[in-house]
Amino acid sequence: MIDIQEVSNNVYMLKIPVPINVEAVNLYLFDGEIPTLLDTGTNTPEVIEAVHEGMKKVGIKRLEQVLVSHWHVDHSGAANTFAQEGAKVFIGSRDYQEWTSFVHGQAFSSLNQWATQEWGVPEMEIPGMLKIYKRLQYLTALPDQVTLIEPEQTVMAGDNLLRAIPTPGHTAGHLSFYNEKDSLLFSGDMLLPDEIPYPGIWEEEGHVMSGMPSYLESLNRIEALQTKMYLPGHGLPSENLIARCQEIREKLYHQKTKHRPAESVYLSASKGNQKIHPGVLFIQLHYIYGWEQLKSRVG
Repeated sequence: MIDIQEVSNNVYMLKIPVPINVEAVNLYLFDGEIPTLLDTGTNTPEVIEAVHEGMKKVGIKRLEQVLVSHWHVDHSGAANTFAQEGAKVFIGSRDYQEWTSFVHGQAFSSLNQWATQEWGVPEMEIPGMLKIYKRLQYLTALPDQVTLIEPEQTVMAGDNLLRAIPTPGHTAGHLSFYNEKDSLLFSGDMLLPDEIPYPGIWEEEGHVMSGMPSYLESLNRIEALQTKMYLPGHGLPSENLIARCQEIREKLYHQKTKHRPAESVYLSASKGNQKIHPGVLFIQLHYIYGWEQLKSRVG
């Protein structure tokens, strides 16, 4: 039976299991003038069926639009299916570039380059990480058409006016959506109640960079909103946004201070363990690269 609850007037959270290393993803249905789905889950029959069941329970016959907080497969994967059913797909322009690169395969060569040159990963470790990366490729599909949205742009969802807040860090173009009237922030993977999302890695003006510094700036940005409640992409909605931002900030600075760089990011991440799972290694490399970039920026 689908896990669905009303989290605001005519706004419903669907908690849906997905076939990756997270327990479930939170999707949000907005009933009203413009029936809307915020984030989509993976492009798998079970997820799509669960969304359809949620729509039926709420009384939505047809989605008018889909909003995507960021391009990762558990948040964008099924967007094309709903587009084929008639929904208009909205995504931030920067994350659309990353999504396109991932679907078309260019992201794999970038990952290979970053892993070897930035992280010092031995060639023998690359195939294992690429295998997981490519497996995720089957869980998403790119719509033929999307509508690009820019930071601070507004869009109606149901009967709610949402403002796209730029919250890069986890991805380069991650967007959170803010309902100022009801003081609600749909935070995607930017702010989670039970974990600190791993920072992305991307190129900017020819330089490879971790998303960690951008993530700290995003924490400041959403903390300044003084939001009553945040509704995350994973975990339970919470009213302690400011406290959670402060807690994460303290943890990140503690991790940065505690971290002792090894000869390479890879050696720090693997700790000399040749049997580390490539998925675990992939995530840990992102965190450590972030800590080291923080150290280089703020000492």
